[in-house]
Amino acid sequence: MVLIINATDRFLAVFFAALATGIYLCTLAYCIRWLVYTDEGWKIRKRINKTMLSGTLSIFILSSIHTSFAVATSFETIRHMELGIVDDPNVALPWTAVVLCTMANTVVLIADGFLIYRCWLVCFKSFSKIIFPCFFWVGGVVCTVLQAYWQIVQSAAIVTAWTPVNMDIGPGTILTPFWGSTIVVNVYATSVIVYTLWKTARRDESKLSESTGQLLFIMRVIIESGALYLIMTIPHFIVWWTPSGTAILILGWINVPVVGSAFNLIILRTSWHRAKEEGIEELGITAIQFNPPTGHSETLRTKDDTSSTAVSVTY
Repeated sequence: MVLIINATDRFLAVFFAALATGIYLCTLAYCIRWLVYTDEGWKIRKRINKTMLSGTLSIFILSSIHTSFAVATSFETIRHMELGIVDDPNVALPWTAVVLCTMANTVVLIADGFLIYRCWLVCFKSFSKIIFPCFFWVGGVVCTVLQAYWQIVQSAAIVTAWTPVNMDIGPGTILTPFWGSTIVVNVYATSVIVYTLWKTARRDESKLSESTGQLLFIMRVIIESGALYLIMTIPHFIVWWTPSGTAILILGWINVPVVGSAFNLIILRTSWHRAKEEGIEELGITAIQFNPPTGHSETLRTKDDTSSTAVSVTY
């Protein structure tokens, strides 16, 4: 049984997506400011973190494409409803539907990839620490490829077939494991990052109170951004098991800008906190000593020649 999504449902989805996108664009503007310009003003940084900047801009481009197609297809669908045009369920899905699902999945994969990258850096570039999330991340890539294949090649068979999950908005049998995998990646990577920072802060709290405070702040930022992501992603995963196509549509279109906002907030808040701390206390170079269990040590400096910290570069 294919449920009908009426014009009101489309308007609601576009409305909430517009609100989420507005918030996302605000975080994007501040994020680019901290990545491109110096802390002291509007001079271009001598050393721009191109890795984080490329990730930020990639998410922005894909999110913009997703939102644009969501609005355009909504107005087209509403117009068809007003004219009494009924789409034939036995024909292939429009290419815009494939683009919408693919863009949404790609944004999530980029954000998850950077989260795994942060986990790798915090764990002193230990590949053993990221094998587990990488497995699920690759699984998400496979699900994205299968989703595109199903929608392009076998869309008619998918729409008419019975499945235990909702198939009105997209291939639910593929998208449910995709969203399940991204939840696993975020819970694991966030937990490992927070635990590593907490363990370091606890060990060094008697020696470097200021550095310990920075680590605790970063822990809070990671936890809050991860919570923001999961608050949206978990309900999005759950609604695929319900008959409500409207809920899937609304949460799906909100999810993309929320993922972008969570990604930007980590960079934005850590950069702002660093600039604030450096503005209050004009101190020389301090270092946080990490002692990995392998016996060697690495140093994370909190200030460099471009007024950027290693913490802000990492996050």
